[in-house]
Amino acid sequence: MITAKAMRFKCIWIFLCILIVLLVSENTYSSDSNYPIKLEIIDRSQAQYNSPKNTFAAKISALLAKDLEWYYETLTKETVSINKKLFKEAGLDPGKNFDVVAESDKNFIIDKIPYKNGVILIGKIVSKDGSILIGPAVFIKEDGLWKQTIEYNTDEELLKYRDLIMPEEIISSAIKIYPKRWSLNWYNRIKKHMEGKKWVRYFAERVSILCMITNLKDNQGKPYSVKEIVPETILLNYLLSPQPWRFNSEEKVALIVKSKENRYLKKRKGFKEWQNRSKLLEKYKSPVMLVKFNKFKAMETLPKMSPGKEYEATLSGELKNGKRFKGTTKIIITGWNVKHRWKWNHPDWLNSEKDINNWWNKENDFEDWWKKTIKKHKRQNNRKEKGASRW
Repeated sequence: MITAKAMRFKCIWIFLCILIVLLVSENTYSSDSNYPIKLEIIDRSQAQYNSPKNTFAAKISALLAKDLEWYYETLTKETVSINKKLFKEAGLDPGKNFDVVAESDKNFIIDKIPYKNGVILIGKIVSKDGSILIGPAVFIKEDGLWKQTIEYNTDEELLKYRDLIMPEEIISSAIKIYPKRWSLNWYNRIKKHMEGKKWVRYFAERVSILCMITNLKDNQGKPYSVKEIVPETILLNYLLSPQPWRFNSEEKVALIVKSKENRYLKKRKGFKEWQNRSKLLEKYKSPVMLVKFNKFKAMETLPKMSPGKEYEATLSGELKNGKRFKGTTKIIITGWNVKHRWKWNHPDWLNSEKDINNWWNKENDFEDWWKKTIKKHKRQNNRKEKGASRW
């Protein structure tokens, strides 16, 4: 008996060969040279066809809106003609085009490649059940606008960009994130001032969160070591790469506790004290991998944030043998903290969560810079107070 899930993926692959491929668009934090990028669903009134990304966003949004006329606007004239002919000959309702997408999917573009007289966008769909679909979509200019074409769909060169990974093929892992409570006010404060104040932007670029990966195993219970992970493939919420560990002039994407990487950890100020008193490593006797992510950018990967709401954080990547792994955990978005109310104009408000005090943020240049920033602010305040007292 064919399951609904199997039928859906069969449809997807049929349409991939005909016309449909993947989903994707812009993220406000990203640029054309910065992938992966998260899909942005838009209204028809927002549709633009001045770039492959914008056309792709319009196409996927049209499919989700079940607007066939709008969907045809995102394709070349020849592609529309072929699409209609194929559905008519097969006796299928053109509305079946809409079956390729689902509102619960997470959709990304992972690369952009020049191709012949157009551009390939490599996309990735992560379905609710954990399935991953990867594939190419080719765009060319027609009458000055970017439209998707099926002209090159049978090219053998495109086969290397296609992949389908079912949930049972993905290695599971245990994930811990610290801290797991992220302040929305902290994020909003930085976003408001980072463009106008360099020191706010510098702080936002440096402060990070800690993530631990451990207990890798397949669906048969076979264990894998974190040493098999390719650190450069790790992503938070399928979007954000780790922030490198820095030791003098050397950088490491990931560190492994209870391995040769310990020599790097021993150089990290505060790590020994943290390891002795922290419960983060409880119950884990095998090596664990430590990665860190920029805190501000990590919050950018979440959907619209609301205080008190819980969100899922996903860490994913690949092993040396090509298998993929994934682990999830929960984080909480917090709101207003009364004790910070009087510190809005003080630099230390940004460190109200004591981020720099966390051992993974203890880098000499970062700490020294922060101390100088606080001292500078105090001097400025003292001068203002002395000036006011003269009057």
